[in-house]
Amino acid sequence: MINNLVQWATLLSPIISVIAIIVALHVARSSSKDAQKQIAAIRHLLDVFVAANNLDIVEAQRKYQQQLVELDKEIEDAQMEVDMVSPFIGGARIDHIIAAQEKAEQKAHLDQLLAKRREIEVNLSLIQDYVKKATR
Repeated sequence: MINNLVQWATLLSPIISVIAIIVALHVARSSSKDAQKQIAAIRHLLDVFVAANNLDIVEAQRKYQQQLVELDKEIEDAQMEVDMVSPFIGGARIDHIIAAQEKAEQKAHLDQLLAKRREIEVNLSLIQDYVKKATR
């Protein structure tokens, strides 16, 4: 009787192992499908989020581009003022001092405009990077 039981156990052991492997594969496949559905749902939510924010981002991009155009005009005018040499400077030393102060103020104004331009360019670059990542 015990010998008979050992023989049955020996025969059934590989069969039970195969059944266990088949069940494990089935569970893994269904879990994988669930994970894929969850990933698809997350991607959909991200697309909705990006779409909702794209209008604000596009509007900000337009504003920065418009500021850049206006700033370029100001920079050009300021650069011309800095580069321009007045033909009326001459004579008294006070005129030279006043002209040097005016040039220093013009140069400082130009430097401020250039710094503002770099800041706007960085902001535009960040927006463009975001748009590239969002549209992948």
